[in-house]
Amino acid sequence: MRKSHPPTYSHLFSQTLFAKFLVLGFAVLLSACSSSGIKGLVEQPTIQVHKVQMGNFSLSGGSATFVLDIQNPNNFAIPLTGLDYGLRLNGVQVAEGSKAERVTIGAKQSQKLEIPLQFSFGNMLNMLPGLLRNRSVNYDLGGSIHLPWFKIPFNRAGSTNIQ
Repeated sequence: MRKSHPPTYSHLFSQTLFAKFLVLGFAVLLSACSSSGIKGLVEQPTIQVHKVQMGNFSLSGGSATFVLDIQNPNNFAIPLTGLDYGLRLNGVQVAEGSKAERVTIGAKQSQKLEIPLQFSFGNMLNMLPGLLRNRSVNYDLGGSIHLPWFKIPFNRAGSTNIQ
């Protein structure tokens, strides 16, 4: 029977050092995702506005839900930890917030994520002159999705005419 020896300090140190370099290397690869990515290795997820659901309205304000479609082009799953967001209508900030939600988007898959927005009519009144003048609403939904080590910004803008 062979006698086992406890691991030496230098052996444990080299394993710990290797693990730290492995985690650091993975973090560097994923952080490349926050810019344009590394084609074929790590790529930035794409974010599209899937739909907007209008909610309740009262004398004090209203609500809406933006549904984002987040697509993972990578060959590995991406763990989301949350997001922050803001909505500007005709250049006026009408809503902002954050949402902590843990979601894993599988490799080469997409996931829908709902963003609840609450806004006051006080903010909405500030955008009224532009609405009456231009007969359109320009929207700008921006923010960032959170991954464990960094954030990926998104911004979607557009316009719709008012009849």
